[in-house]
Amino acid sequence: IKKTKTIKSYSYIKVPLPAIIFTAILLTGLSFYSGLSFAKSKSIATPALDSKIIFAPQKQDKSELKFFVMSFCSYGNQMEDILRPVFDLLGNKVNLVPHYIFDKIDNIDTYCSSRSGDINQCSTYVQNKYFPDITTCKKTISENLAKCKDEKAYIKAPSGAMYASLHGRQEATQNIREMCVWNIIGDNKKQWWDFVGAVNKGCTATNADSCWENQAKQVGLDTAAITDCFNKEGINLIEKELELTKKFNVSGSPTVLINDQAFPPETAYTQDGKGTLKIGKKVATQDRYRLPNVLKEAVCVGSKSNIKECNTTIPDPAGTAPAVGGC
Repeated sequence: IKKTKTIKSYSYIKVPLPAIIFTAILLTGLSFYSGLSFAKSKSIATPALDSKIIFAPQKQDKSELKFFVMSFCSYGNQMEDILRPVFDLLGNKVNLVPHYIFDKIDNIDTYCSSRSGDINQCSTYVQNKYFPDITTCKKTISENLAKCKDEKAYIKAPSGAMYASLHGRQEATQNIREMCVWNIIGDNKKQWWDFVGAVNKGCTATNADSCWENQAKQVGLDTAAITDCFNKEGINLIEKELELTKKFNVSGSPTVLINDQAFPPETAYTQDGKGTLKIGKKVATQDRYRLPNVLKEAVCVGSKSNIKECNTTIPDPAGTAPAVGGC
């Protein structure tokens, strides 16, 4: 009897914009205290602990970590920063492969209605303090709806299909450019990491189309080749990413899969923040799942070969702990 593999959905709840703003203010205060806590507990994954939750992906000749991001999702950019020292340590002895999250718009009215809010619900929104009054609510939703329905905000294929990214058209175009760079440079993936790092620091979702070229030149990339790839391969690249995100039910940035297994598994989190996860012979605590050394341990445990660099401990990044969140 063949066993079927069930793939979980790694989706995120879409929250109305006012709720997001309120939550962001609350989290700003909480992040200060979480940073203090992190500073006091910078221990690496250790065998001194134990865990009933075990991360044991099926081993491959070359372990592969897929990370799904959006080019201007702050949490995705954070994951790229976290993975950079893993790449620097392990190089091509493992595969660290970026993928990008897009939306395909089949019906723009339905698409925009689901993202702009419902004017008929303004009384509820005001009651929940998302808006100060019904007039402001209706005006804001109407403006957002009109903006969303502007087809200039999307990438449009010759077939008429439209594609979007969460943070706007320039994020979608930058997603394509980063995929093009990945494909153009061959085995020299360091240039991709350098390019993405430069874009993350020097560009935004509102100026990427005019900003990316200088960043590419600074790291020695052929901007003409990137533009040619963008024009000729862009739609095909998007469609391939859509197939992959559909296959793994990915919708949130960042999502990490190691040998096609979610990392960390959902069961490794607990509401009290005291979850643990056994990775090989070591155990990581919940507050450390998004740290370079833990991700290094996770990708190394998926490899059939004994990689000597896997025995090297990657120091924790300076500052506060990486935020656990997504776009």
